[in-house]
Amino acid sequence: MIFVTRQDPHVYEELRSRGVYTVREEYVRRKYTTITEHYASLYRLLTSMAKSRISIPDGLLYPVWLSPEGTDAIPESSDAVFLRFDIPEGFYILANDEVWERMINHIYYPSDETDEIAHEAELARYGISNPASLINGSAGNFYPLLKQKVLKSWESIYTVKPQDPSHIVGLCWELRAEWLIG
Repeated sequence: MIFVTRQDPHVYEELRSRGVYTVREEYVRRKYTTITEHYASLYRLLTSMAKSRISIPDGLLYPVWLSPEGTDAIPESSDAVFLRFDIPEGFYILANDEVWERMINHIYYPSDETDEIAHEAELARYGISNPASLINGSAGNFYPLLKQKVLKSWESIYTVKPQDPSHIVGLCWELRAEWLIG
């Protein structure tokens, strides 16, 4: 499948010199600084969930984010290099960016509008005014089944297609120079 991405110039240099690029924790720390652990833990969860669907080399915990060619989902960036790859099946997984947005905010991803209404009613019944507190606060300690429900909903990142195709992203744990096009 053809993917495009914008990356820091060091990614291209590493591809040329080593033949492969993988995201290392130091890159995640540099990008996210004070909120590194928030994103690093979510990336590790993405990796864990993806391992049941594709083969990910041992030790790789952080994915490279890609856009399927033609989706126009790649943000503009003046200090990044535009790269295009033809990645063989089995080395990437498609993901739903709408679910990722919910994961970032530590909130439930409903299966449909009825499910969302029912979940909101359940939160209200238990007096939970901040839904994220089930994951990043004490509410999850008092309502462990609700916390598990939220975590389970995030598994749909790999199984539910978004309504808008621009919310489909590709995740790959290594980029190889031989996949680079142009």
